[in-house]
Amino acid sequence: MDAFDPTDTATEADAATEPQPNADLIALWTALEADRRARDERTARLRAMQLIGGYDEAV
Repeated sequence: MDAFDPTDTATEADAATEPQPNADLIALWTALEADRRARDERTARLRAMQLIGGYDEAV
């Protein structure tokens, strides 16, 4: 085997052929994450309002 073998190793070849991230897919995941954070914030706000005002089980 030549010490200066110009062929790529398996990991170098795989890295060169990996597809680039799809912009639409990134936008979708970003939107889903933002929706989840907003839902968490609304839930936290509702819980705080219930603690401050007292929560009536009968309502």
